[in-house]
Amino acid sequence: MRMRIIFLTLLIAVGIGTTSNCNAQDLPSVNRKKKHKYSLYMGVGPNYYFNNLVLAKDYVRELNYSFVTRFMWEPEFFVSLGFETGYNKLYTVKGDPANTNGAKIVNASIPIQFIISMKFLKDFYGNFTMGQGIRLNKITTNASGDYHASNFSLGDYGIAVGYQKIIAPHFSLGTELKGYYSSKLDDRNMALVFMAGYRF
Repeated sequence: MRMRIIFLTLLIAVGIGTTSNCNAQDLPSVNRKKKHKYSLYMGVGPNYYFNNLVLAKDYVRELNYSFVTRFMWEPEFFVSLGFETGYNKLYTVKGDPANTNGAKIVNASIPIQFIISMKFLKDFYGNFTMGQGIRLNKITTNASGDYHASNFSLGDYGIAVGYQKIIAPHFSLGTELKGYYSSKLDDRNMALVFMAGYRF
C-alpha cells in the first residue's frame, strides 16, 4: 500500500513538473513573437488627370504617373496613422498653337500629408490623406529657354481604397485606387498604384 502511494506521488510530481516545463518552454516563444507596429510602403503606377484647363485644353496629356511613399504606425486596431509623400505628375501640355516657341509645360505636385488608414475587411483598407503639396511648374521652350517655378498648395486631400496581401512576416504586396485633389489650381487625378510594404 505504501509503495502504491509513493508511486502515485512520484507520478503526480513528474506530471506536474513536465507540464510546468512545457509551459516554461512555450512562454519565451510567445514573448519572442514580435508585434510589427511600423511599416514602410512604396508604390508606383499610372494616373489620369481630370482636365480642367481652359487654354490649350485639347493639347493636355492626361495619362501620367504617380509615386507614393508612406510610413505608417499600425497598432493592433483597425485604424492606423502615418505620413505620406511622393510625386504626382499631374499633366503635360505640348504643341499649343498659340505658343510660337513650341513650349512644353509640365505640372506636378509633391504631397506632404498626414494619413489615416482603416481596415474594413481582412485584406482591404481605405485611406484618407490631408495636408500640403509643393507645386512644381516646368516650362521648356525652343527659343526663350526654360522656366521653373514652385509654390505651396495649402489644402490638398486624397482618398484611396486598396488591397494588401501579406506574403511573408515582413513583406506585403498590394494595389490601390487613389484619388488626389490639389486646391491651389483645382487639380484632380486618379491613380492605380502598385504597392510593396516592409513591416518593422
